[in-house]
Amino acid sequence: MTTPFPVPAAIRCTRPQDTAVLFMASALFSSDAASALVDRTVAAVHDAGLSAQMTVVPTLARDRESCAQALTAIDPSATSGLVIQMSTFCTAELLHDVLGWCGARRIPIALWALEEPGEIVTNSLCGAQLWASTLGRFGRKHVLILGDPGAPEVAAELAAFAAAARAEARLRGARVALVGAHAEWFTNLAVDPWAIRKALDVTIEQRSLPAFVAGCVATSDAESDAAARWRDAGFDAGAADEGRATLGRTYARLAAGLDRITADAIAIRDWPEILYAEAFRGTWAALGELSDRAIPIAPEGDVMGALTALAVRAFDPASLPFLTDISGIDRANNRLVLWHYGVSPRLSDGPRSLDAVLKQETFPLRAGPMTLLRLSLRPDGSLRMFVAEGAVTEEPCGANRAAGYFVPFGLAVEPLVRRFVDAGYEHHVTAVYGHWGRAAVHLGRLLGIEVDHG
Repeated sequence: MTTPFPVPAAIRCTRPQDTAVLFMASALFSSDAASALVDRTVAAVHDAGLSAQMTVVPTLARDRESCAQALTAIDPSATSGLVIQMSTFCTAELLHDVLGWCGARRIPIALWALEEPGEIVTNSLCGAQLWASTLGRFGRKHVLILGDPGAPEVAAELAAFAAAARAEARLRGARVALVGAHAEWFTNLAVDPWAIRKALDVTIEQRSLPAFVAGCVATSDAESDAAARWRDAGFDAGAADEGRATLGRTYARLAAGLDRITADAIAIRDWPEILYAEAFRGTWAALGELSDRAIPIAPEGDVMGALTALAVRAFDPASLPFLTDISGIDRANNRLVLWHYGVSPRLSDGPRSLDAVLKQETFPLRAGPMTLLRLSLRPDGSLRMFVAEGAVTEEPCGANRAAGYFVPFGLAVEPLVRRFVDAGYEHHVTAVYGHWGRAAVHLGRLLGIEVDHG
Protein backbone atom coordinates (compact mmCIF):
# COMPACT_ATOMS: atom_id res chain seq x y z
CA MET A 1 0.00 0.00 0.00
CA THR A 2 2.97 2.32 -0.32
CA THR A 3 3.54 4.82 -3.06
CA PRO A 4 6.23 4.00 -5.64
CA PHE A 5 7.34 7.62 -5.87
CA PRO A 6 9.99 9.55 -3.93
CA VAL A 7 8.99 11.31 -0.73
CA PRO A 8 9.25 15.10 -1.07
CA ALA A 9 11.32 16.37 1.84
CA ALA A 10 8.64 18.92 2.74
CA ILE A 11 6.04 16.30 3.61
CA ARG A 12 5.85 15.61 7.33
CA CYS A 13 2.95 14.46 9.53
CA THR A 14 2.38 16.20 12.85
CA ARG A 15 -0.45 14.17 14.40
CA PRO A 16 -0.26 10.86 16.34
CA GLN A 17 1.19 8.16 14.09
CA ASP A 18 1.56 4.93 16.06
CA THR A 19 -1.00 2.19 16.39
CA ALA A 20 -0.51 0.16 19.55
CA VAL A 21 -1.24 -3.57 19.75
CA LEU A 22 -2.49 -4.88 23.10
CA PHE A 23 -3.28 -8.43 24.21
CA MET A 24 -6.25 -9.26 26.45
CA ALA A 25 -6.92 -12.61 28.07
CA SER A 26 -8.72 -14.28 30.96
CA ALA A 27 -7.49 -16.61 33.69
CA LEU A 28 -10.35 -18.91 32.68
CA PHE A 29 -8.54 -19.90 29.48
CA SER A 30 -5.15 -21.36 28.63
CA SER A 31 -2.28 -19.07 29.59
CA ASP A 32 0.09 -21.05 27.36
CA ALA A 33 -2.14 -20.60 24.30
CA ALA A 34 -2.48 -16.87 24.95
CA SER A 35 1.26 -16.40 25.46
CA ALA A 36 1.98 -18.30 22.25
CA LEU A 37 -0.35 -15.94 20.41
CA VAL A 38 1.55 -12.94 21.74
CA ASP A 39 4.84 -14.37 20.47
CA ARG A 40 3.36 -15.22 17.07
CA THR A 41 1.86 -11.73 16.76
CA VAL A 42 5.12 -9.97 17.58
CA ALA A 43 6.86 -12.00 14.88
CA ALA A 44 4.02 -11.49 12.38
CA VAL A 45 4.01 -7.69 12.77
CA HIS A 46 7.77 -7.64 12.20
CA ASP A 47 7.65 -10.01 9.24
CA ALA A 48 4.87 -7.98 7.59
CA GLY A 49 6.99 -4.83 7.77
CA LEU A 50 4.55 -3.09 10.11
CA SER A 51 6.94 -2.33 12.96
CA ALA A 52 7.47 1.26 11.81
CA GLN A 53 3.78 2.09 12.29
CA MET A 54 2.82 -0.27 15.12
CA THR A 55 4.00 -0.51 18.71
CA VAL A 56 3.43 -4.05 19.97
CA VAL A 57 3.16 -4.31 23.74
CA PRO A 58 4.05 -7.94 24.54
CA THR A 59 2.54 -7.86 28.03
CA LEU A 60 -0.44 -10.21 28.28
CA ALA A 61 -3.19 -8.39 30.18
CA ARG A 62 -5.03 -11.01 32.25
CA ASP A 63 -6.19 -8.78 35.10
CA ARG A 64 -6.36 -5.10 35.99
CA GLU A 65 -2.79 -5.02 37.29
CA SER A 66 -1.25 -6.51 34.14
CA CYS A 67 -3.55 -4.37 31.98
CA ALA A 68 -2.28 -1.24 33.72
CA GLN A 69 1.29 -2.45 33.18
CA ALA A 70 0.65 -2.88 29.46
CA LEU A 71 -0.95 0.55 29.14
CA THR A 72 1.99 2.30 30.79
CA ALA A 73 4.14 1.20 27.84
CA ILE A 74 2.32 3.49 25.40
CA ASP A 75 1.60 7.21 25.26
CA PRO A 76 -2.04 8.07 24.46
CA SER A 77 -1.03 11.45 23.04
CA ALA A 78 1.20 9.72 20.46
CA THR A 79 -1.22 6.90 19.66
CA SER A 80 -3.52 7.10 16.66
CA GLY A 81 -5.18 3.71 17.08
CA LEU A 82 -5.47 0.63 19.28
CA VAL A 83 -5.52 -2.95 18.05
CA ILE A 84 -6.79 -5.13 20.87
CA GLN A 85 -6.23 -8.81 20.27
CA MET A 86 -8.57 -11.05 22.22
CA SER A 87 -5.88 -13.60 22.96
CA THR A 88 -8.60 -15.44 24.85
CA PHE A 89 -12.17 -14.64 25.82
CA CYS A 90 -12.17 -11.71 28.21
CA THR A 91 -14.92 -9.86 30.05
CA ALA A 92 -15.45 -6.10 29.71
CA GLU A 93 -13.71 -5.27 32.99
CA LEU A 94 -10.43 -4.55 31.21
CA LEU A 95 -12.22 -2.63 28.46
CA HIS A 96 -13.32 -0.08 31.04
CA ASP A 97 -9.69 0.33 32.08
CA VAL A 98 -8.60 0.79 28.45
CA LEU A 99 -11.24 3.45 27.87
CA GLY A 100 -10.23 5.17 31.10
CA TRP A 101 -6.64 5.23 29.84
CA CYS A 102 -7.82 6.84 26.60
CA GLY A 103 -9.38 9.66 28.60
CA ALA A 104 -11.01 12.37 26.51
CA ARG A 105 -9.36 11.10 23.31
CA ARG A 106 -11.64 8.80 21.35
CA ILE A 107 -8.80 6.68 20.01
CA PRO A 108 -10.02 4.34 17.23
CA ILE A 109 -10.16 0.70 18.28
CA ALA A 110 -9.84 -2.51 16.26
CA LEU A 111 -10.85 -5.76 17.93
CA TRP A 112 -8.84 -8.72 16.70
CA ALA A 113 -10.38 -12.18 16.98
CA LEU A 114 -9.05 -15.59 15.95
CA GLU A 115 -10.86 -17.92 13.58
CA GLU A 116 -10.72 -21.26 15.49
CA PRO A 117 -12.62 -23.28 12.86
CA GLY A 118 -12.45 -26.50 14.89
CA GLU A 119 -11.44 -26.92 18.51
CA ILE A 120 -12.17 -23.86 20.66
CA VAL A 121 -9.10 -23.12 22.76
CA THR A 122 -9.31 -19.35 23.31
CA ASN A 123 -12.97 -18.45 22.54
CA SER A 124 -11.46 -15.25 21.13
CA LEU A 125 -14.31 -14.49 18.73
CA CYS A 126 -16.91 -14.55 21.48
CA GLY A 127 -14.78 -12.19 23.55
CA ALA A 128 -14.57 -9.77 20.61
CA GLN A 129 -18.35 -9.84 20.33
CA LEU A 130 -18.69 -8.99 24.02
CA TRP A 131 -16.26 -6.06 23.72
CA ALA A 132 -17.85 -4.83 20.48
CA SER A 133 -21.30 -4.80 22.04
CA THR A 134 -19.97 -2.93 25.07
CA LEU A 135 -18.21 -0.37 22.88
CA GLY A 136 -21.47 0.17 21.03
CA ARG A 137 -23.24 0.94 24.28
CA PHE A 138 -20.57 3.56 24.96
CA GLY A 139 -21.19 5.05 21.53
CA ARG A 140 -17.73 4.04 20.34
CA LYS A 141 -17.02 2.88 16.78
CA HIS A 142 -14.77 -0.10 16.19
CA VAL A 143 -13.30 -2.28 13.45
CA LEU A 144 -13.23 -6.09 13.55
CA ILE A 145 -10.10 -7.90 12.36
CA LEU A 146 -10.63 -11.63 11.97
CA GLY A 147 -7.88 -14.18 11.45
CA ASP A 148 -4.68 -15.66 12.81
CA PRO A 149 -1.28 -13.94 13.17
CA GLY A 150 0.83 -14.38 10.08
CA ALA A 151 -2.08 -14.63 7.65
CA PRO A 152 -1.54 -12.22 4.70
CA GLU A 153 -5.15 -11.04 4.92
CA VAL A 154 -4.68 -10.13 8.58
CA ALA A 155 -1.47 -8.23 7.82
CA ALA A 156 -3.33 -6.24 5.15
CA GLU A 157 -6.15 -5.51 7.60
CA LEU A 158 -3.73 -4.33 10.28
CA ALA A 159 -1.97 -2.01 7.85
CA ALA A 160 -5.30 -0.66 6.59
CA PHE A 161 -6.57 -0.01 10.11
CA ALA A 162 -3.36 1.76 11.08
CA ALA A 163 -3.70 3.99 8.00
CA ALA A 164 -7.36 4.67 8.75
CA ALA A 165 -6.59 5.50 12.38
CA ARG A 166 -3.96 8.03 11.27
CA ALA A 167 -6.46 9.56 8.86
CA GLU A 168 -9.15 9.79 11.53
CA ALA A 169 -6.70 11.57 13.83
CA ARG A 170 -5.79 14.00 11.04
CA LEU A 171 -9.40 14.78 10.14
CA ARG A 172 -10.84 15.24 13.61
CA GLY A 173 -10.42 18.85 14.63
CA ALA A 174 -8.59 19.82 11.43
CA ARG A 175 -8.48 23.42 10.23
CA VAL A 176 -9.02 24.06 6.53
CA ALA A 177 -8.15 27.46 5.14
CA LEU A 178 -10.58 28.53 2.41
CA VAL A 179 -8.93 31.21 0.32
CA GLY A 180 -11.71 33.14 -1.37
CA ALA A 181 -14.55 30.72 -2.05
CA HIS A 182 -15.37 27.93 -4.46
CA ALA A 183 -14.71 28.55 -8.14
CA GLU A 184 -17.24 30.73 -9.93
CA TRP A 185 -20.62 29.01 -9.97
CA PHE A 186 -19.20 25.75 -8.65
CA THR A 187 -21.95 26.00 -6.08
CA ASN A 188 -21.94 22.25 -5.48
CA LEU A 189 -18.56 22.68 -3.77
CA ALA A 190 -19.99 25.02 -1.12
CA VAL A 191 -19.63 23.58 2.40
CA ASP A 192 -21.75 24.60 5.37
CA PRO A 193 -19.16 25.40 8.07
CA TRP A 194 -21.52 24.29 10.82
CA ALA A 195 -22.29 20.98 9.11
CA ILE A 196 -18.63 20.08 8.68
CA ARG A 197 -17.94 21.18 12.24
CA LYS A 198 -20.67 18.84 13.47
CA ALA A 199 -19.53 15.95 11.25
CA LEU A 200 -15.77 16.09 11.84
CA ASP A 201 -15.10 18.93 14.28
CA VAL A 202 -13.44 20.69 11.32
CA THR A 203 -13.02 24.46 11.29
CA ILE A 204 -13.11 26.35 8.00
CA GLU A 205 -10.93 29.45 8.21
CA GLN A 206 -12.06 32.09 5.71
CA ARG A 207 -9.29 34.03 3.96
CA SER A 208 -10.10 36.77 1.46
CA LEU A 209 -8.49 36.65 -1.97
CA PRO A 210 -7.23 40.25 -1.76
CA ALA A 211 -5.53 39.54 1.57
CA PHE A 212 -3.96 36.39 0.16
CA VAL A 213 -2.71 38.12 -2.98
CA ALA A 214 -1.28 40.96 -0.88
CA GLY A 215 0.86 38.41 0.92
CA CYS A 216 2.20 36.87 -2.30
CA VAL A 217 5.48 38.76 -2.23
CA ALA A 218 8.65 36.83 -3.06
CA THR A 219 12.32 37.70 -3.33
CA SER A 220 14.07 37.68 -6.67
CA ASP A 221 16.27 34.82 -5.43
CA ALA A 222 13.20 32.72 -4.59
CA GLU A 223 11.74 33.41 -8.03
CA SER A 224 15.00 32.47 -9.73
CA ASP A 225 15.35 29.27 -7.72
CA ALA A 226 11.75 28.27 -8.49
CA ALA A 227 12.28 28.67 -12.23
CA ALA A 228 14.57 25.63 -12.14
CA ARG A 229 11.55 23.45 -11.43
CA TRP A 230 10.72 23.67 -15.14
CA ARG A 231 14.23 23.13 -16.49
CA ASP A 232 13.18 19.87 -18.19
CA ALA A 233 9.82 21.14 -19.48
CA GLY A 234 9.13 22.07 -23.09
CA PHE A 235 7.49 25.34 -24.13
CA ASP A 236 5.21 25.36 -27.15
CA ALA A 237 5.93 29.03 -27.84
CA GLY A 238 9.69 28.63 -27.54
CA ALA A 239 11.37 31.28 -25.36
CA ALA A 240 11.97 28.63 -22.71
CA ASP A 241 14.08 30.85 -20.44
CA GLU A 242 11.39 33.51 -20.39
CA GLY A 243 8.72 30.90 -19.73
CA ARG A 244 10.66 29.38 -16.84
CA ALA A 245 11.25 32.82 -15.33
CA THR A 246 7.52 33.60 -15.53
CA LEU A 247 6.57 30.31 -13.91
CA GLY A 248 9.23 30.75 -11.26
CA ARG A 249 7.83 34.16 -10.32
CA THR A 250 4.32 32.79 -10.02
CA TYR A 251 5.42 29.77 -8.01
CA ALA A 252 7.46 31.87 -5.57
CA ARG A 253 4.67 34.41 -5.12
CA LEU A 254 2.02 31.76 -4.48
CA ALA A 255 4.38 29.92 -2.14
CA ALA A 256 4.92 33.13 -0.17
CA GLY A 257 1.19 33.61 0.19
CA LEU A 258 0.64 30.01 1.23
CA ASP A 259 3.47 30.26 3.78
CA ARG A 260 1.40 32.88 5.62
CA ILE A 261 -1.41 30.41 6.19
CA THR A 262 -1.43 28.13 9.22
CA ALA A 263 -3.81 25.27 8.53
CA ASP A 264 -3.94 21.51 8.07
CA ALA A 265 -5.19 21.82 4.48
CA ILE A 266 -5.92 24.62 2.03
CA ALA A 267 -8.69 25.11 -0.53
CA ILE A 268 -8.04 28.01 -2.86
CA ARG A 269 -10.14 29.81 -5.46
CA ASP A 270 -7.44 29.94 -8.12
CA TRP A 271 -9.62 31.03 -11.02
CA PRO A 272 -10.62 33.33 -12.49
CA GLU A 273 -9.03 36.01 -10.29
CA ILE A 274 -5.53 34.53 -9.81
CA LEU A 275 -5.25 32.46 -12.97
CA TYR A 276 -5.85 35.35 -15.35
CA ALA A 277 -3.87 37.98 -13.45
CA GLU A 278 -0.73 39.03 -15.30
CA ALA A 279 1.29 38.78 -12.08
CA PHE A 280 0.32 35.10 -11.75
CA ARG A 281 0.71 33.73 -15.27
CA GLY A 282 1.17 29.97 -15.13
CA THR A 283 -0.86 29.52 -11.94
CA TRP A 284 -2.03 26.02 -12.81
CA ALA A 285 1.49 24.77 -13.53
CA ALA A 286 2.69 26.38 -10.30
CA LEU A 287 -0.06 24.65 -8.32
CA GLY A 288 1.21 21.33 -9.65
CA GLU A 289 4.65 22.00 -8.21
CA LEU A 290 3.14 23.37 -5.00
CA SER A 291 1.20 20.13 -4.47
CA ASP A 292 4.43 18.58 -3.17
CA ARG A 293 4.23 20.77 -0.06
CA ALA A 294 3.44 19.40 3.38
CA ILE A 295 0.00 21.04 3.49
CA PRO A 296 -2.44 19.59 0.93
CA ILE A 297 -3.83 22.15 -1.52
CA ALA A 298 -7.13 21.75 -3.35
CA PRO A 299 -7.83 24.12 -6.24
CA GLU A 300 -11.22 25.60 -7.13
CA GLY A 301 -11.99 26.17 -3.46
CA ASP A 302 -12.87 22.51 -2.92
CA VAL A 303 -12.94 22.15 0.87
CA MET A 304 -13.99 18.50 0.84
CA GLY A 305 -11.29 17.80 -1.74
CA ALA A 306 -8.75 19.35 0.63
CA LEU A 307 -10.03 17.19 3.51
CA THR A 308 -9.88 14.06 1.36
CA ALA A 309 -6.29 14.86 0.45
CA LEU A 310 -5.54 15.37 4.15
CA ALA A 311 -6.86 11.87 4.90
CA VAL A 312 -4.83 10.40 2.04
CA ARG A 313 -1.64 12.05 3.28
CA ALA A 314 -2.31 10.34 6.62
CA PHE A 315 -2.74 6.99 4.85
CA ASP A 316 0.72 7.46 3.36
CA PRO A 317 2.83 10.55 4.12
CA ALA A 318 4.80 9.89 0.92
CA SER A 319 1.72 10.10 -1.28
CA LEU A 320 0.97 12.95 -3.68
CA PRO A 321 -2.83 13.06 -3.88
CA PHE A 322 -4.38 15.26 -6.53
CA LEU A 323 -7.80 16.58 -7.40
CA THR A 324 -9.10 15.37 -10.74
CA ASP A 325 -12.20 15.26 -12.89
CA ILE A 326 -13.69 12.10 -14.35
CA SER A 327 -13.93 13.77 -17.72
CA GLY A 328 -14.36 10.95 -20.22
CA ILE A 329 -15.62 7.40 -20.53
CA ASP A 330 -14.40 4.76 -22.96
CA ARG A 331 -17.02 2.03 -22.69
CA ALA A 332 -15.44 -0.09 -25.41
CA ASN A 333 -12.25 -0.46 -23.35
CA ASN A 334 -13.85 -0.14 -19.91
CA ARG A 335 -11.84 2.88 -18.81
CA LEU A 336 -12.29 6.44 -17.65
CA VAL A 337 -10.33 9.55 -18.55
CA LEU A 338 -8.92 11.43 -15.56
CA TRP A 339 -8.10 15.04 -16.42
CA HIS A 340 -7.11 18.07 -14.37
CA TYR A 341 -4.45 20.60 -13.47
CA GLY A 342 -2.50 21.15 -10.25
CA VAL A 343 -0.94 17.66 -10.37
CA SER A 344 2.61 17.07 -9.20
CA PRO A 345 4.97 16.46 -12.15
CA ARG A 346 6.54 13.74 -9.99
CA LEU A 347 3.57 11.66 -11.14
CA SER A 348 4.28 12.12 -14.83
CA ASP A 349 5.31 9.42 -17.26
CA GLY A 350 6.62 11.43 -20.14
CA PRO A 351 7.65 14.91 -21.19
CA ARG A 352 6.16 18.04 -19.65
CA SER A 353 5.05 20.83 -21.93
CA LEU A 354 3.54 24.29 -21.46
CA ASP A 355 1.17 25.84 -23.98
CA ALA A 356 1.90 29.18 -25.64
CA VAL A 357 0.17 31.28 -22.97
CA LEU A 358 1.48 29.21 -20.03
CA LYS A 359 -2.02 28.28 -18.94
CA GLN A 360 -1.89 24.52 -19.38
CA GLU A 361 0.91 22.18 -18.38
CA THR A 362 0.54 18.80 -20.04
CA PHE A 363 1.97 15.38 -19.20
CA PRO A 364 0.70 11.79 -19.12
CA LEU A 365 0.03 10.22 -15.75
CA ARG A 366 2.36 7.42 -14.76
CA ALA A 367 0.96 3.90 -15.03
CA GLY A 368 0.25 2.07 -11.79
CA PRO A 369 -2.39 1.12 -9.22
CA MET A 370 -4.58 4.01 -8.14
CA THR A 371 -7.45 4.72 -5.76
CA LEU A 372 -10.12 7.36 -6.31
CA LEU A 373 -11.74 8.81 -3.17
CA ARG A 374 -14.15 11.56 -2.20
CA LEU A 375 -15.35 12.68 1.22
CA SER A 376 -18.65 14.42 0.64
CA LEU A 377 -21.36 16.18 2.61
CA ARG A 378 -24.93 15.44 1.62
CA PRO A 379 -27.41 18.32 1.53
CA ASP A 380 -28.69 17.22 4.96
CA GLY A 381 -25.18 17.60 6.41
CA SER A 382 -24.39 13.88 6.75
CA LEU A 383 -20.97 12.66 5.68
CA ARG A 384 -20.26 9.92 3.14
CA MET A 385 -17.34 8.64 1.09
CA PHE A 386 -16.82 7.31 -2.44
CA VAL A 387 -13.96 4.92 -3.21
CA ALA A 388 -12.89 3.00 -6.30
CA GLU A 389 -9.67 1.07 -6.84
CA GLY A 390 -8.09 0.51 -10.22
CA ALA A 391 -5.03 1.38 -12.24
CA VAL A 392 -3.75 3.97 -14.68
CA THR A 393 -2.85 2.29 -17.95
CA GLU A 394 0.47 2.55 -19.74
CA GLU A 395 -1.35 3.80 -22.85
CA PRO A 396 -1.55 7.63 -22.77
CA CYS A 397 -4.97 9.10 -23.44
CA GLY A 398 -3.80 12.04 -25.54
CA ALA A 399 -5.59 14.74 -23.57
CA ASN A 400 -3.82 17.88 -22.41
CA ARG A 401 -3.23 18.76 -18.75
CA ALA A 402 -2.35 15.83 -16.43
CA ALA A 403 -4.39 13.01 -17.86
CA GLY A 404 -4.59 9.25 -18.05
CA TYR A 405 -6.85 6.25 -18.52
CA PHE A 406 -8.17 4.73 -15.28
CA VAL A 407 -9.41 1.14 -15.36
CA PRO A 408 -11.38 0.16 -12.22
CA PHE A 409 -10.77 -3.28 -10.74
CA GLY A 410 -13.68 -5.68 -11.26
CA LEU A 411 -16.14 -2.98 -12.26
CA ALA A 412 -17.77 -1.81 -15.45
CA VAL A 413 -17.16 1.89 -15.96
CA GLU A 414 -20.65 2.89 -17.06
CA PRO A 415 -22.45 1.63 -13.92
CA LEU A 416 -19.67 3.19 -11.84
CA VAL A 417 -20.17 6.59 -13.44
CA ARG A 418 -23.93 6.35 -13.27
CA ARG A 419 -23.83 5.52 -9.54
CA PHE A 420 -21.44 8.40 -8.90
CA VAL A 421 -23.64 10.85 -10.80
CA ASP A 422 -26.97 9.55 -9.51
CA ALA A 423 -25.71 9.72 -5.91
CA GLY A 424 -25.04 13.41 -6.39
CA TYR A 425 -21.33 13.44 -5.65
CA GLU A 426 -19.46 16.61 -6.56
CA HIS A 427 -17.58 16.60 -9.86
CA HIS A 428 -14.16 16.01 -8.28
CA VAL A 429 -12.40 12.97 -6.89
CA THR A 430 -9.05 12.78 -5.15
CA ALA A 431 -6.67 10.37 -6.85
CA VAL A 432 -3.73 8.68 -5.15
CA TYR A 433 -1.39 5.98 -6.36
CA GLY A 434 -1.58 2.68 -4.48
CA HIS A 435 -4.23 0.35 -3.08
CA TRP A 436 -6.11 2.32 -0.44
CA GLY A 437 -9.65 0.97 -0.74
CA ARG A 438 -9.37 -1.20 2.35
CA ALA A 439 -8.06 1.72 4.42
CA ALA A 440 -10.92 3.88 3.14
CA VAL A 441 -13.46 1.27 4.26
CA HIS A 442 -11.92 1.18 7.74
CA LEU A 443 -11.93 4.98 7.87
CA GLY A 444 -15.61 4.95 6.97
CA ARG A 445 -16.31 2.56 9.84
CA LEU A 446 -14.35 4.68 12.30
CA LEU A 447 -16.22 7.79 11.19
CA GLY A 448 -19.54 5.95 11.17
CA ILE A 449 -20.34 6.95 7.60
CA GLU A 450 -21.56 5.25 4.44
CA VAL A 451 -18.88 4.16 1.98
CA ASP A 452 -19.95 3.92 -1.65
CA HIS A 453 -17.84 1.44 -3.55
CA GLY A 454 -17.38 2.33 -7.16
